[in-house]
Amino acid sequence: MCRDVECRTVINRTVMGANEEIKISITVAERNYRLTIDKADEEKVRKAADMINERVKEFKRVYTDKDYLSLVSMACIQFATGVVKYENDSAFKDQYLDKQLDVIDDLLTENL
Repeated sequence: MCRDVECRTVINRTVMGANEEIKISITVAERNYRLTIDKADEEKVRKAADMINERVKEFKRVYTDKDYLSLVSMACIQFATGVVKYENDSAFKDQYLDKQLDVIDDLLTENL
């Protein structure tokens, strides 16, 4: 870990120089948003907006009496649930892999 001022300055310059920010406009649920993002993330942000819009359209077909805020909220809950599930699955896999690596490490230590 870098603790002195000179080292932190170099790290900050490197990070700031590597990220080029751009301004984009996206539409989510018929509302326009102007965002400032890292250029490298543009495709991901646009894809996320498209996914939200597609999910809102699906909900709109099923729930004709709901307003856009409700539809967007339902889409957010569905996406957030997917993220939580992925995080839990990843954590489980990480724990399993850590245990397996410990077993392999123990076997190598015993046999070397």
